[in-house]
Amino acid sequence: MDKFKQACAEIAEEMQKSLPSSQHELNQLKLKILNNHKANGLSQIPKNADIYFAASEHERENLRELLSLKPVRTISGVSPIALMSEPYPCPHTMKGIGPCTYCPGGPGSAFGEVPQSYTGKEPSTRRAIRNNYDPYLIIFNRLEHYVAMGRIPDKADIIVQGGTFTFFPKAYQEYFVKYALKAMNDFSRLFFSENGEIDMLKFKKFFELPRVMGEEDKRVKKIQQKLIQIKNLDLNKLEMMEKAGELFFGNNPSNDFFDDLNSFNDKLNSEIGNANENPNISAIKNIQSKLKNEDNKNLSLKQIQKENETSIIRCVGLTIETKSDFGKLYHGNLMLELGCTRVEIGIQSVYDEVLQATNRGNSVADNIESIGILKDLGFKINAHYMPGLPLTTKEMDLNGLKELFDNPDYRPDMLKIYPCMVMEGTRLYEDWRNGKFKPLTTKEAAEIIAEAKRYVPKWCRIMRVQRDIPTFATASGVDRTNLRQYVNILCKEKNIVCKCIRCREVGFHLKNNKEVNFSNIQTTITEYEASSEKEFFIAAEDLENDVLFGFCRMRFPSQFLRQEITKGSALIRELHVFSAAAQIGRKSDESFQHRGIGKKLLLKAEEIARQNGKNKIVVISGIGAREYFRKLGYELEGAYMVKDLR
Repeated sequence: MDKFKQACAEIAEEMQKSLPSSQHELNQLKLKILNNHKANGLSQIPKNADIYFAASEHERENLRELLSLKPVRTISGVSPIALMSEPYPCPHTMKGIGPCTYCPGGPGSAFGEVPQSYTGKEPSTRRAIRNNYDPYLIIFNRLEHYVAMGRIPDKADIIVQGGTFTFFPKAYQEYFVKYALKAMNDFSRLFFSENGEIDMLKFKKFFELPRVMGEEDKRVKKIQQKLIQIKNLDLNKLEMMEKAGELFFGNNPSNDFFDDLNSFNDKLNSEIGNANENPNISAIKNIQSKLKNEDNKNLSLKQIQKENETSIIRCVGLTIETKSDFGKLYHGNLMLELGCTRVEIGIQSVYDEVLQATNRGNSVADNIESIGILKDLGFKINAHYMPGLPLTTKEMDLNGLKELFDNPDYRPDMLKIYPCMVMEGTRLYEDWRNGKFKPLTTKEAAEIIAEAKRYVPKWCRIMRVQRDIPTFATASGVDRTNLRQYVNILCKEKNIVCKCIRCREVGFHLKNNKEVNFSNIQTTITEYEASSEKEFFIAAEDLENDVLFGFCRMRFPSQFLRQEITKGSALIRELHVFSAAAQIGRKSDESFQHRGIGKKLLLKAEEIARQNGKNKIVVISGIGAREYFRKLGYELEGAYMVKDLR
């Protein structure tokens, strides 16, 4: 046995005996075993995933929780997957307006050929670079990680990052989403039985686990080669699936089956253009080449979406990042075709003079118009706001964050707060070097965000309070990656109680060992005005302990922008039940999912709609959630799941 694998097996065996109760105790145990192998030259500390796959099936079941990494990722009931698109010019750069003065990255940037607004140092960007920005490879890579953490990521929530996605060619948008969904479908076919049981032997054989020390790069390349072989095959066809199984899992695999697929084998790490060419032109050519050489037109997006409705791994939510001038009706309709359910909009500021000074390329009016249109199409809205921009003061920033909720024209469902940071290659970097700009410090940013929490309503979720950019990639600004912890400390000192969804959802209460009473759930209804019409936040919560188990967002549209949405329609923009993710179709003692909470919330929404004279419910549903709504009497109509209330 390989010495590294042997050490992993010994750690698993010792864990069974000593039962460490924390990650600290587990790390001490790892070091103890490694000391016994020093003579063999073994110095690399095994990851929890290495131990997980070196353990026996019985050991894996017993040790799953301790070896499961980052359970907070699935604590809200879904498995998020950040999916980075190719480096591509942003729209207002092509117009000669931008990029934004603070925006890093993009083709030909100081950080290299990376997506606009990113540095190449973020975890999701690094993963994309390793996989040549191929959505099929990235999804397989991420699903592999989830299984390696002891999780079944059957309810996947995709977040498409990488700049203004709706500015990409329509064909690329469809290609990107199509292959992300196909990866989920193919992963399900390769490694799961029809009843949802994972075949761990097949999984370990395909991904060559446990790892061999010193051969990780070789392992990754071999996996990528396998995936390129099957990326454009229709594994829905029995003969294709059988031959793929023979190739990857048979005793005498043969490569003859793939001899006619050479056109797909040399695309990894391919480059288009030359050093003297305009980087934006090179990026556009790269996209064109990828569409020409890697997109199997015989596999349609609609076909892949239909298959994902009943796949083991399903896409229950799809988020797309964009700017408000590329978030109007035309773009909203395109996003609906892709299966998008949530839109992240870079609001950045509520002050026109700030947007203009930073070359944002859109106005406050654009932001407000886009939010209204997208809400009336049923999308959830996740607004990005950036304190510390040029021309602003701390008071302006706090008032701006307050304005997001005081002003009905905004009122986003979710919020990401990104304090402005200075990064090399931007115009702001030059202003900072010349003493013309001073960014917020960590302390100042934390104070603004803590105070802003006083004004965040119970129907909004604060998703993030900082960009996922390591501090070594920034020149100045917030210099700590744990800004949320600083904010929480200030909130405690000032007795500020945040009422946002994230701070109240049940999974975090359980994680922090706070009291939760499932039998104490009540249905509450909060009605408010947003973007010229009524919104209803229908929640299942334990009021005594201030715990949120789930909620339903319902909206009466202010404009009727599609034929599915009539004057008698009510829009369900979100239905979410929290706590640790439970596999589709199964109950879990560790989860509150699949216990009827979602159904009760939906019935209450239907009741409110009838009381207000509505005769139709229109749900913007994730592709993988359509089966759930079918069981409750809904049918697919256009881009939505609908139900006649008459």
